[in-house]
Amino acid sequence: MKYATRRVTVGALSAAVVATMAGVSTWAFAGETAAEAPVRLIVSTRSGADATAPLRTVSALGARSVDAGGGPAQQAMAALSAQTLEVSAARSKRVIAALRSDPSVSYVEVDHVRKASDLSPNDPMYTDGHQVEVDQVRLPAAWETTTGSAVKIAVLDTGVAKVGDLSGAVIGGWNYVSNNSNANDDQGHGTTVASIIGARGNNGAGMAGGCWSCVIMPVKVLDRYGSGYDSNVAKGIVFAVDKGAKIINMSLSGAAYSKTLSNAVAYANRKGVLVVAAAGNEGLTSARNTKRYPAALTDVLAVGATAQGSDARADFSSYNKKGDSWVDMAAPGVITGMDRAGVYHTNEEGTSFAAPMVAGAAGLLKTARPTYTGWSLQHALLKSARPIATNGWSRYGMLDAAKALTIATDVTPPVITGVSAPRAGARHHGTITVTPTGVKDTSSGVLKAALYANGVFQSHDFTSPYSLPYNSGRRNGAVRLTIRVYDKAGNQASFDRSIIVDNILPKVKITSAPKNKAKVKGSVKITATASDASGIARVELVINGKVASKDITSPYAFSFNAARQPKKMKVQIRAVDKAGNVKYDATRNYTR
Repeated sequence: MKYATRRVTVGALSAAVVATMAGVSTWAFAGETAAEAPVRLIVSTRSGADATAPLRTVSALGARSVDAGGGPAQQAMAALSAQTLEVSAARSKRVIAALRSDPSVSYVEVDHVRKASDLSPNDPMYTDGHQVEVDQVRLPAAWETTTGSAVKIAVLDTGVAKVGDLSGAVIGGWNYVSNNSNANDDQGHGTTVASIIGARGNNGAGMAGGCWSCVIMPVKVLDRYGSGYDSNVAKGIVFAVDKGAKIINMSLSGAAYSKTLSNAVAYANRKGVLVVAAAGNEGLTSARNTKRYPAALTDVLAVGATAQGSDARADFSSYNKKGDSWVDMAAPGVITGMDRAGVYHTNEEGTSFAAPMVAGAAGLLKTARPTYTGWSLQHALLKSARPIATNGWSRYGMLDAAKALTIATDVTPPVITGVSAPRAGARHHGTITVTPTGVKDTSSGVLKAALYANGVFQSHDFTSPYSLPYNSGRRNGAVRLTIRVYDKAGNQASFDRSIIVDNILPKVKITSAPKNKAKVKGSVKITATASDASGIARVELVINGKVASKDITSPYAFSFNAARQPKKMKVQIRAVDKAGNVKYDATRNYTR
């Protein structure tokens, strides 16, 4: 077993570094400085809008698509109704203004850069490889129950090298920096993170990670400098979820909030995936207790770091200020890990290395409790955390892997009391909006409401008040609508409503009226007949697009004073049946 010192330096990202990042070109217009780094933007389109409209709006200003050409990058952003554009710095303000005035655009934000949350070692190296952090979080006691299974844990980082204790543990992933399938580690940070999660234990060599049999899915979102764009991180989250990851580890952070990252995390949460993130290493700076992202996003399990062999906060770790609770729990932040060359190091520092200790423990928990959702995993990890004297810097305390395996999840189903629309037994047509009532859950919280018609999925909604569209198409007859409400722990409740769907148009015919193109004067009389199997609700006289009068009794008779109408008149008779279907007879054009 070989040990060596290592220094990973991730400094402030200069404009020059950004310009040399893999997959990013440097370009400029006439009169602009070629060396100036381009600006990347994330643009989200409104529901139903043309996704190509934003680029057309700003292409004349030199904006170009980063995700063009299809493939996983474009597909991942499309899942978030967003795309990534790049423009010269000199024109970025004009492009942002143009996009924000485009009615097809929901929002525009700068594609911020995130950085790996590790620090250079500042303590003497240990050469014996003793992992005191393993005992500190009671992993050996947890291994008595399980050493893991083929649970997929995604590592969104600089990539992962398939070496040493990770040989045979790493499956195929994706590289969003270069946009290809080569997710190998060109920096080292991601491999160290992965080794803490899944290094094969009890094999007589190397080190023991948290989950010996878990599968590592490498998703390269950080470049060889340890930096990466929000859009790439968001793509990585979507990719990991869609490829079956149950746990996502993000040992990266930045100061700015991103709606795109928030949407991507929500995407993972809705699929039952646990997202773990490092709290950041700002403990020795003026930003020591300022929120860091993605750790501070809703439903992300944010992990701070403790000092070596201690429950005390590591001085480098970001932490909660009074009144905040975004840092959820703590784990050792001075650890042993393996680098991309298969060399083992002690005294690696950073919240980057605390987060994967939690992710590895989550892999054990998912093995022991395979039905647990992301919420259930997070609940068990937080509820089992060992109280430490944090003074609030970490909300729940220290990771306790063994106790987490004993925590039960929420098994109480949510509640739905009824449906306010559509009315039971009534006739309906076209697209019907189903509105459930009394939806609530007092434990894990409501995740979504979903609509099924005769057992076939139709739509879902994740936000209260829930509105569920059902397009009845050409269906006719009785339909059983089932609204299923799911909570975040995977429990569900349902409510049925039976309706009659009628998409057959009524029949209507003018029986007496001036001929088409006639010249009319005085009182103009029109009569019509109408019929429908479900019954006629009313027949209407429409002049120039406006309802002039209506009749609900057959035979249907109408009259209007020509002198009170415009010189040219488009006259129509339409029937409306009791399901709301509408049918017009042929239009007649009159003049006076």
